[in-house]
Amino acid sequence: MADAYLLVSHGSRDPRPQMAIDRLSHQLSSYLEEVSTIESPILVATAQLELAAKPLHVQISDFARNCKDRGITRMAILPLFLIPGVHVMEDIPAQVEIAAQEIANSVPAQSCQQVKLTVLPFLGEDPDFANLFAQNRSCLPSQTIILAHGSRRSGGNAIVEHLASSVNLEVAYWSVAPSLTDRVAQLVATGATEIGILPYFLFAGGITDAIAQSVAQLREQFPQVELILGEPMGNSPELVATIAKILASSDTSPN
Repeated sequence: MADAYLLVSHGSRDPRPQMAIDRLSHQLSSYLEEVSTIESPILVATAQLELAAKPLHVQISDFARNCKDRGITRMAILPLFLIPGVHVMEDIPAQVEIAAQEIANSVPAQSCQQVKLTVLPFLGEDPDFANLFAQNRSCLPSQTIILAHGSRRSGGNAIVEHLASSVNLEVAYWSVAPSLTDRVAQLVATGATEIGILPYFLFAGGITDAIAQSVAQLREQFPQVELILGEPMGNSPELVATIAKILASSDTSPN
C-alpha cells in the first residue's frame, strides 16, 4: 500500500458533498490506521477537480509536499467518480501529469525523497462498490430506475448499463438520453403502478435536489403511479471498507 491517499471528487458549489467527503476521508483515515500493520503514518486528504480555490494539479503538488515533509514517498490518487467520463479518462490524468512534472522539477530525480504518484481505478469500476450500491435498491419496488448523471463520452455509460442489467433495473440519465421523464413514461405505458428511482450518486447535493424536484413534477404528471425516490449512497462503514479494499488491492507502482 501507499502511505498517502488523495480522494479526488468533482467539486460543487453546494457544501454538502464536500462535507460528506471530508467525513469519508476522516473515517477512512481511522480505518486504515486500525488495520495497518506498519508504524509509518498514513495520510488521507481530499481534492476537487473543479470549483476549488486551486487547480487540481496544484492541490496534488501541495499534498505531495506535505507527504515529503513527513517522509512519505508514495502517494495514491483515488477518483471518487462512478462512471468513466471525460473527467476520469482525460481531465484527472492530465492534471496528475502536470503535478508529476512539478514534483519532479522540485526534487532531483535520484533523490529518495521524490514522491511517486499512482492513479487508482475510479471508484465505480470496482465490483464490490457496484454490489454495495445495488443493496440500496432493497427497499424499492421491483420496477426501479437507476438514475445516473450520464456521459457523452463513447462507452462512458456502459458501467451503468451493466450494473442495471445485473440487478434488473431500468436506466435513465440526468444529462443524456434516456431522461428520467422518458423512462417513467415508458414504464407507465406498460402498466406500472409503482416505480422506484435510485440516484446513482455518492452523496446528496444540488443534483439530487433537482432530481427530487423532478420526481415531484412527475408525481403531478402521473398521479396514478406511486413514485418512490431512493437515497444516494451516503457514508457508511461498508463504503469505507470497500474503499480501503480498493486502496490495498490496487497496483501502486508509480506512473
